[in-house]
Amino acid sequence: MNLNKRWKRKGPAAFFALTLIAAALPSSWVPQAEAAGLDWPSGQLLPSFSAPASTLDVMDVVTEYNYKWNDPTLQHETGRPDVNGWLAQTSIDAPNKYMVYGPYATDIPAGDHTAFFDLIIDNNTADNNVMVTLDVRDNVTGQVLASRELRRQDWTHASSYERFELDFANPTAGHDLEFRVFWHGASYIKVGTIGTESLDRAEEAALFTSLKGIVNREQPRIYTYDNPVKGEEGKYNWMNSLGLGHQDVADNWSLLTKYRSEIDGIVVYDDNVPDTVNLATTIASQEDAIVAPPSLVSKLTAAPYNLPILDDLRGDYANKLEVYQDLYDNYWPDLPHKLIVGLNPNLKGYLRDYATAVGTATVWLDPAVPAEKALLQDFFGDMPYGSGIYMGWWPEEQLGVETASEYGISTIASDFSSNLTVFGGTSRDVSVKPVPAKPALENKIYVSLILSDGDNLQYMEHRFKKIWDAANRGDVPLGWTVSPAMLDAMPGVLDYLYDTATPNDALISGPSGVGYTYPNYWDNQTYLDEYTALSGDYMQRAGLRVATIWNTITGSTNANVGISFAQNAPDLLGLTAQGGGNGSINVFDNSLPNQVLNANYCYSYETLEMEIGNAIAGWDGTAPRFVSIQANPWDVDYQDFVDVVDHYSSNADIVFVRPDNYFQLMREDLGLPVDPSTVTP
Repeated sequence: MNLNKRWKRKGPAAFFALTLIAAALPSSWVPQAEAAGLDWPSGQLLPSFSAPASTLDVMDVVTEYNYKWNDPTLQHETGRPDVNGWLAQTSIDAPNKYMVYGPYATDIPAGDHTAFFDLIIDNNTADNNVMVTLDVRDNVTGQVLASRELRRQDWTHASSYERFELDFANPTAGHDLEFRVFWHGASYIKVGTIGTESLDRAEEAALFTSLKGIVNREQPRIYTYDNPVKGEEGKYNWMNSLGLGHQDVADNWSLLTKYRSEIDGIVVYDDNVPDTVNLATTIASQEDAIVAPPSLVSKLTAAPYNLPILDDLRGDYANKLEVYQDLYDNYWPDLPHKLIVGLNPNLKGYLRDYATAVGTATVWLDPAVPAEKALLQDFFGDMPYGSGIYMGWWPEEQLGVETASEYGISTIASDFSSNLTVFGGTSRDVSVKPVPAKPALENKIYVSLILSDGDNLQYMEHRFKKIWDAANRGDVPLGWTVSPAMLDAMPGVLDYLYDTATPNDALISGPSGVGYTYPNYWDNQTYLDEYTALSGDYMQRAGLRVATIWNTITGSTNANVGISFAQNAPDLLGLTAQGGGNGSINVFDNSLPNQVLNANYCYSYETLEMEIGNAIAGWDGTAPRFVSIQANPWDVDYQDFVDVVDHYSSNADIVFVRPDNYFQLMREDLGLPVDPSTVTP
């Protein structure tokens, strides 16, 4: 039952909620407010956290340990590599041997697990003989912890990957574990990814992530090592890069003891209604509480923790709509309205610490479902048009961003963000590097290469850093899209990027300014102008002179939108647009060049080469040609850009330039001032 509906409990948590509400209101209504360790001035998009502690506690909440078929820690007795997996075929490869075994991992925690094996078979109907045997083995003791035979008809389909699971208990942490696929030789089999998920860690995820949120809003003291950190940038990468002291925590439960005085109790969610974890997150943020699964209530309420149950949501709701309707009716009125978090309830960690720390509503509503869309629109209708922010992600990208855009609300993709409550406390002093001098304009083909998705803060935390760390970064000119909201969300990271950037690295704005929105969908010009002015201010302070504007995945930019950017973001050198892929160029308000990208989302070296080839075809050499190519960072890496520049290096008529220099050259060709920031209005 909801023991504290309507925030009956008073004290620091209630003051925190009211202070954030005050900060969310226009400054003419209330003075700037500061509560706990947060500072959220009315004109600031996202709050600032206090400076991180000199030594951060590094909390290991990794739940998934996965190993791709080509991982160097895996070994093979039979079969061979084949594009997207390790393949064994009848009459070619030796039967009755292990296709895959390893990795002899020692970091998998003790407790209950579900091992997984992604496998392909080419025919799932011919017979029903045993095809492979899967097992999990402790290499120290020699004990097989679990085993399963797979027959041909266990596959529900042929020729694409299917996941097979195997439950096991790991009795001893630190032992070498291996996951094995034994091939009987009776069919074509391909192995993709193998590994395991810790069920115990998954149960604890919301608990420790909400603990981190409560602790870090006073002062960032806990840093998370989770699945995306493990899979991309690595455990200590950002802390070392930013000069943050750190120490590993041997047992996460020791953090609950260490910070027990800051926690007033627990809020229990209902496993039978998954969305109650989002309501529990919202309540916990106001009650200085942590979010608890039912399975851990007994442990948390007993010694040595002795945490009281402040709210128990079990049995209160029949479905998700009831959960979020109650949140809207009984909690939302007392919460800040400038920010709302959209988080899949299956994601128990990640951004949940930020939602807990900031103390706003956390929801998961699908605009494709009419009743859910109507309720979502109720929330949006209460938010400030033009500066409201939806953090997290959507069940479906385009429909979600469209729905928010209709209310003048921008999306900041961040659902898998791991440590915004730490990065938000880094120094706000950002040393922007000036744009280097452009080359002289000639009758050449100028090519600008852009890496997409920088609006996505979890990408900036994880995948971006892995690409940025390429040993040969700086070999070729490249535009790296980033979010202007980094000035608030992760200013120290933005400063680090400038500090380590080479002359060939240009930071530019991702879509579509301070947040991901479709500005064509904004029907109030006054609010649109306020948004472009806000974006212009953030982009100017972040040193971003080029912006990409998205209106759906392939939509062009309406004239009123382009003119608004031209008039309210006067430092911009140019805009790119996602529509059509034809490279067409126009000028908004006689001052701001805009180009439709020649390619929106290249996904490989081959597509980069092909799209450049298509765009330069037919050039007669009598005038400059401008070619802008954007790539998908999830499939393309830095070496692909190096290789494509090298491919065209023998053609003296092709010049690769940074996007900012690119638009300076375009401006000169169009008869516009090369640098609009030097023009007196």
